[in-house]
Amino acid sequence: MMKTQSLALLLVAVLADAAKAQGAPTGAPARIVHAGETAVPRVEVPGAKVRAKDLLGASAPDVEIGPTPPIGSSRIVERAEIERAFAAADLAPPKKIPTAVRISRKTRRLAATEVSDAIRTALASTRLPRGATLSNVRASGVEVPADFQRVTVDFPVLPRRAGPATAQATVTFLGESDAPLQKAITPIELVLPPDAAFAEIPRGAPITLVIQRGLVEVSIAGVAATDSDVGAVLPVTIKPSGRVLRARAIDKDHAVSLEDS
Repeated sequence: MMKTQSLALLLVAVLADAAKAQGAPTGAPARIVHAGETAVPRVEVPGAKVRAKDLLGASAPDVEIGPTPPIGSSRIVERAEIERAFAAADLAPPKKIPTAVRISRKTRRLAATEVSDAIRTALASTRLPRGATLSNVRASGVEVPADFQRVTVDFPVLPRRAGPATAQATVTFLGESDAPLQKAITPIELVLPPDAAFAEIPRGAPITLVIQRGLVEVSIAGVAATDSDVGAVLPVTIKPSGRVLRARAIDKDHAVSLEDS
């Protein structure tokens, strides 16, 4: 009996020393690794969809397995899920399929200068609101999916005044086929010209209202019911009925109706 107790105490001491060596707190239960047990392999998927090629190699058929998890998270794809995807595609699954694979979204880090360059490229061929000129882009570095391609920039309504102004622009990061990946708010410094202090479309200015219904397009004479700017939504009064419709100004002389006439 004494010998059994001594062996038990010796085993406890050995396990405690092993836990300390591995950085585990004293008293924490030791994890027993069984013979043949292996860790779940990890795979970084470059796109928004997990494909068989990502998990089984380039020679695998082009079968979609499921969605890729968001940046910063992962999920387990088990053999049964892969087999179901092949069955749905009416294909025989490969003989060698892993029991489970942990997948995550492959990413790349964009430095602040890279984000700034992408924004400047997007704005180079675009008319800035209220005739502004670009002064500076206060971009920050960001982690984006590996399939990132380009950005688009949307500005809020700018102040009706001349001089420097900072816009909190919405930058949308796009991937393959211009699929939106994520968004970020980026301060963009602009310089507004002297005429920015006045409305581009003053109240009472004549404006042609374009109404589109399928393949049919009708143009109706109207007037701006309020001061507005190109790209903004404004009420347009139709002549001679006096009916008012919401429309988006596409230039100083034309607006497209946003509601039924």
